[in-house]
Amino acid sequence: MFRKSLMLCASLLFVGCGDAAENEFRDGLPSKEMVAVKDPGGSTGQKLETDSVRGSALGVTSDFYKLTRGASVSINGGTAAVLNLVEEITEFPPTTLEGDVAVWGPHTDALSPTTWKLTVTKTADNTYSYKLEGKAKTAADSEFQAILSGSHTISLDEQGNRLRNYGNGTLKIDWDAAQKMPEHGNEVGTADIRYSRINAQSAASVEADFRNVNDEERPGTRVNADYRYKETPGAGGEFDLALDKNFDDDSTRNKIEHLTVKTRWAQTGAGRADVKITGGDFSIAAATASECWDSTFASQYLEASWVVGPIYGNASACGGFSSALYSSL
Repeated sequence: MFRKSLMLCASLLFVGCGDAAENEFRDGLPSKEMVAVKDPGGSTGQKLETDSVRGSALGVTSDFYKLTRGASVSINGGTAAVLNLVEEITEFPPTTLEGDVAVWGPHTDALSPTTWKLTVTKTADNTYSYKLEGKAKTAADSEFQAILSGSHTISLDEQGNRLRNYGNGTLKIDWDAAQKMPEHGNEVGTADIRYSRINAQSAASVEADFRNVNDEERPGTRVNADYRYKETPGAGGEFDLALDKNFDDDSTRNKIEHLTVKTRWAQTGAGRADVKITGGDFSIAAATASECWDSTFASQYLEASWVVGPIYGNASACGGFSSALYSSL
């Protein structure tokens, strides 16, 4: 991402470990674990490739499983670099800590053309807002651009103690603002994310809305994508994806279609995906497809609206996910 241009480096190594007051503000920031989306395999995977919906085969790794896994990588990759940086910055003491506001910076690395500043503000008991800003080092302070902003509420245990790395909140990453920095990556658009991880036993959820981001399959084109993720410890999870783009290979048909994918999986990793494409060149009749896979992610059942009967396998392979359930996105 734009990690290189954001580096604050060792110049923030003013003193040693922070005190309780500093830690209070550190706890008011989200970590990448809070907004992480786990796929049915529980780990990272390949990038999102929507071409994977074009087909699968009995006994090989499910294409829709790979699509779900790739979508999780799109979200995690979009947040990890900037949140990793925030964690690195706050390993060191804030430049100022006055009342309800802690500020790291403004700071300009010796060899960097960019000045950065991180501000964390206590807005209520256990609730904090934050903003990571940047500008050209020769620009006025009025030129600071917010690259990351959001709000986080820290969870409490039964005794009222803070649970670091648990809570709920919102964050926004603005890659268009990052494009105005002297150094920046290729990312464009914005991501608005809402998350909730109350404690280790509670269900976790992440909602992400990507707007006007790069379409990696069609350079120079921007797309919108929505993601919804829920997981209950010990009980599997579900993931919804909605994407607007042209899915038709025919160069004479350039209309934008709406794709939705709803994936559900058990704790074992076995699961089902139900896909629907509407609008554009599918405005008269929607195209739908469903696929089920086993705990090794091998495809065991596939059906599609344009084929009479299953393409292969038996619906019994879908286990507890015997009926189609399409996303409402």
